[in-house]
Amino acid sequence: MIAITALILSAGTTFAQKTGAYGYLSLPVSAHAAALGGGAVSIVEPEVALAEDNPALLCPEMNGQLALGYMNYVSDVNLGHVAWGGQFLDLGGWMGSVRFLNYGNFDGYDENGVSTGSFSAKDLAFSGGVGYPVTERWRVGGLMRALYSNYESYSAFALSVNLGINYYNEVTGTSLGLSVTELGGQLKKLGDRRTNLPTDLQFGWSNELEHLPLCLTLTAYKLLNWDDEYVDGSGEVHKWMGAEQILTHLKFGAEWIVNDNLYFAAAYDYRRQREFSGGGGFLRGLSWGGGFKYKGFSFQAAYARYNAVDGSLNIGLSYQFF
Repeated sequence: MIAITALILSAGTTFAQKTGAYGYLSLPVSAHAAALGGGAVSIVEPEVALAEDNPALLCPEMNGQLALGYMNYVSDVNLGHVAWGGQFLDLGGWMGSVRFLNYGNFDGYDENGVSTGSFSAKDLAFSGGVGYPVTERWRVGGLMRALYSNYESYSAFALSVNLGINYYNEVTGTSLGLSVTELGGQLKKLGDRRTNLPTDLQFGWSNELEHLPLCLTLTAYKLLNWDDEYVDGSGEVHKWMGAEQILTHLKFGAEWIVNDNLYFAAAYDYRRQREFSGGGGFLRGLSWGGGFKYKGFSFQAAYARYNAVDGSLNIGLSYQFF
């Protein structure tokens, strides 16, 4: 049983390098964000799921919005997300959400190879956050998570905080976002193993072009882990060097805004291409998707690769009740 549990724990590192079993927190729950490479901290849209990456994006326009998200990560591993948005005082917004990752069912064996039956493994994140303007163009926000993991008979509990800032100039269409995510730690270890949270500092810039229906996005991420290494698809360990070291912290995105109800987006992430290169080359670093709105209903979909095995489809549905 110990060997099986250790296998699940080590598998968690495939979600994001060096983040352990909490690496699932680095996966995007918003299909809109996923199409733009994930972690889109500067996208100013009334979509409550976007606030998971930057709580400063919470606004009154999200009041009464229910958002559902689903991603088939790989094989039997599925990620789900449910969020509700509300109005905070007159100009702010709040949200509550649940994110869950189900690894599927496993067959357990003890150290002698004797079957101990089947068991499941899952991670849960319960979040609550608030965003509020401090001036006409500046907003701040905070979000707190309670993290629970259950692998067979082992369980763990952790707390984390996300803090964000957003600057948005409606006249020029420029948005700047800064977010620090997963500040915190474990209160209860999973067995005898203590795992660090994937704390990250991200900065984003978005700009709507004046004479074209395009919005360009640049996101800098993993800014607290500048000199890290990676394992490529063949299992070899590499260290980022020179200009490549800068590229591995940047995501380049573009969004074609057809009209107020329809968009298409795509992004390129050099780090993702190299980490999961395999035989796919450049295409491994691409993500793309789109979405449309009809009255209070919204549908979004995105495709990207977050592992060395296969691509993942991210689907989002939302409805504005009032």
